[in-house]
Amino acid sequence: MHINEFPYEILIKILEETAKANTRNGPTYTFGLSQPPMPLQTAPLARYVRGPVPPEMLKWDATSAIRLVCWQWHEWALGYALGDVYIRRWKGGERWAELSNRRENYGLYEMIDRPTGTAVYRDPFASLKHTVRTFDKYPDVASRIKRMWFHGFYTAETDALVFESLKNCINLVSVSLPWTAVRHMDAKAWRSLLVGNGRPLESLELLSVDPTSQQASDKNNQLDLQPFQSVNFSQLRRLKIFGDTTFMPITDQDLFAVARTATQLEEFHLTCISTVTIDGVMAVVKASQSTLRVLEHSPRSQDGFWHPHPGSPSDSEHLCELLRSCPKLETLSISLPSVCSDLFSNEDVKFEGDLQVRALHLCGHEHGRSTDEATDGLQKLLQQARRLVRRRADSVIPKELYVELFFADYIFEPSFESVHGDFSLAQIGSDGAWPETLSASGKGPFGSTGLYEKEEEGPFQRIAEDEFLNGVRRRLLSIST
Repeated sequence: MHINEFPYEILIKILEETAKANTRNGPTYTFGLSQPPMPLQTAPLARYVRGPVPPEMLKWDATSAIRLVCWQWHEWALGYALGDVYIRRWKGGERWAELSNRRENYGLYEMIDRPTGTAVYRDPFASLKHTVRTFDKYPDVASRIKRMWFHGFYTAETDALVFESLKNCINLVSVSLPWTAVRHMDAKAWRSLLVGNGRPLESLELLSVDPTSQQASDKNNQLDLQPFQSVNFSQLRRLKIFGDTTFMPITDQDLFAVARTATQLEEFHLTCISTVTIDGVMAVVKASQSTLRVLEHSPRSQDGFWHPHPGSPSDSEHLCELLRSCPKLETLSISLPSVCSDLFSNEDVKFEGDLQVRALHLCGHEHGRSTDEATDGLQKLLQQARRLVRRRADSVIPKELYVELFFADYIFEPSFESVHGDFSLAQIGSDGAWPETLSASGKGPFGSTGLYEKEEEGPFQRIAEDEFLNGVRRRLLSIST
């Protein structure tokens, strides 16, 4: 029986196991040479392992022989190797002429005892330009791609090349783009990407970084076409915006434009960005309130545990009530201007897994003072969160829910009735008599990962929740914000 007469599922499994074996046995690293000696110097060149071969390149190498066997194997190999494609900017301005780009020759290269080489210029955008030419010449190859990531291209010229490379990717479902594409590409290009390339785009990621001073000062890169004002996001299921920049950043106005049509989002991630306020976030949440499953809003940028102020809602809307009313919301990590027990009062919510809330104030106590009323509000919040955790664990289909609340420079764990923080001043003020339940904490001032490698900060400690609240009422501690 010929192997191609096997059931297709079995044949695919054989080819997949063969590709995995080829990946394990092939070169999984890249070589480089140290800097060449300067004139009148005799320092020899040294060979070093530069880094691992990216996964998508490993897949391409592993299927190179399979693609040559027959048409059927060639078609499978293309789909296997081109499902995910990463296009990166060349990180340096030179390469070594002696180092072959053919990784299959690395075995021979390792045998060279005294490597020699000269530095030659390499176009940093060569990979992107080559991708455009390849996809124009072989559109069938582009049609195999499901997910694409572009990294390191932040100019108007490269944004045009990025969209040029995407026009033949008719089966694309996910793409990660530089944020500058929101400024440099017009609405027609965005409409073609989102709904006009065959199948609608399902996932969009926008990465922001600070460009070089030369890129930022170039007038060609200061163009803002505001395409989102006339683009339809109704087919999008996942939107992720991450990274921080001061050069034409993503703002609330962009999210307001997205919210006009983004009515079917299932995931919305907004992380490490400080140019968007809670108004922009909640505009998108309200637009996709009936479908949203995952919401992450962590505007921490470079501030670690001390998150930038998320801003105050312009219409004084009670955000806790809005969030608890999202019928499909399961995963939540959010920074809010204020929080209260209403967030956990709907016992029929779908919350599960890790749930993190970072809040500046307590609802109704935005003055930020450490009063008895504020302490009572905090206690009610913790008790209501604990009730919801138990409710989810005892439901017909048990779900584990772990809640972390970051408030007033403390970390609260309602499930374990414990509080993490720095209680050294309270210890001094009580001559060591308080707190009684003090123990070591694995957390730190910058979250669950512990310390942030700053010498002036000591490790957090843990005490019981009841003792913490009692300490606040006795004025040994403060929850002023």
